[in-house]
Amino acid sequence: MVAGNRPAPDPSRGVAILCYHATPPDRNHHWWVDFAGHMQMIEDLGYAVLSLTEAVDVLRRGTNPTRATVAITFDDGWADNLEVAYPELARRGWPATVFIATSLLDRRPYLLLDEIPRLPRLGVEIENHSHSHRDLTGVGPAEIRDDLSECSRRIDDLTGRRPRFFCYPYGRYSRMVRDAVQQAGLEGACSGRVGLNAPGQDPFTLRRLTLESGDGPEDLRVRLAGGYDFLDRRQRAMDRV
Repeated sequence: MVAGNRPAPDPSRGVAILCYHATPPDRNHHWWVDFAGHMQMIEDLGYAVLSLTEAVDVLRRGTNPTRATVAITFDDGWADNLEVAYPELARRGWPATVFIATSLLDRRPYLLLDEIPRLPRLGVEIENHSHSHRDLTGVGPAEIRDDLSECSRRIDDLTGRRPRFFCYPYGRYSRMVRDAVQQAGLEGACSGRVGLNAPGQDPFTLRRLTLESGDGPEDLRVRLAGGYDFLDRRQRAMDRV
């Protein structure tokens, strides 16, 4: 048992990747989530918190981790992550990943260019979310390639580090988009698929658990336990097509 008499999570269920967007500090804000409460829940449940790079390495080894494992990710590059979420993670010594759409930078409510250098110092890896943040399933291969390349170039210019991972805008992908991401030299991609990731999972269709507005610690616990995995049926059907 772990804190609060909750059962310890089963590591054989796979690696969890959490997804956040904005994390405003105001509890009355319509996008607010109890981020600090979520992190305390993860600690209470005894999860190991890995970077996305480390989590994907675990999946590639093809064996279950000995301890329940979670990676924490953010989409888009919201400025309030820097105010609320990243300091909370840094205080705990936990890593995180942010997928930045570079066309959104330098205008609120997103990160300003001069704020980007602070992220690596807080243990946050900066990865590719496309430059345009448009649905890539509706454009051709050359446009996909250019969009990915522009985002990686700008992140490299800002940080001196080339992105290794991608997140499909709106979670949407097709076989063509998935293959274009791999051909661009990226090592994996987070999708809109729901659930945990089993050993041997295709690193270019990683599943995540998205935390929504108003979600508290028990909502996170239910997601980690598989309570929303039924939402993955639609994407499984799309993949079969």
